[in-house]
Amino acid sequence: MAVGALLALRPPTIRSYDDQVAYALRARRIAYQEIRFGEMYPDRVNRQYGEYVGPVTIAVYVTLSDGRDVAGWVECRRIAENCTLSLLDLDMRRIPLPEFSRQRAWPWMEWLERTVADLWN
Repeated sequence: MAVGALLALRPPTIRSYDDQVAYALRARRIAYQEIRFGEMYPDRVNRQYGEYVGPVTIAVYVTLSDGRDVAGWVECRRIAENCTLSLLDLDMRRIPLPEFSRQRAWPWMEWLERTVADLWN
């Protein structure tokens, strides 16, 4: 029980764009089946390479629990910083997304978090 309480109080681990979008959908209690990503479009004028590339726009496609597909985009100032989500069909416009987690979790903790998130969704 104590482990469950600690997991419930611990902020979610955000390691990918998928985690960011899933977090935003769960925060609004939007049930979904799948999240997919399309092309990434870096800014062509001020293009930088490596870890600090930016700004970028990533196409995102979400299949909702009722089978409907919605499309939108994730925009980031840099490759993984200051990201927002827009899914206009769900009335979501430039919703701020959480930053990527900096700490490294144990593999069993990652599995447990994924399992709990799957049960939640």
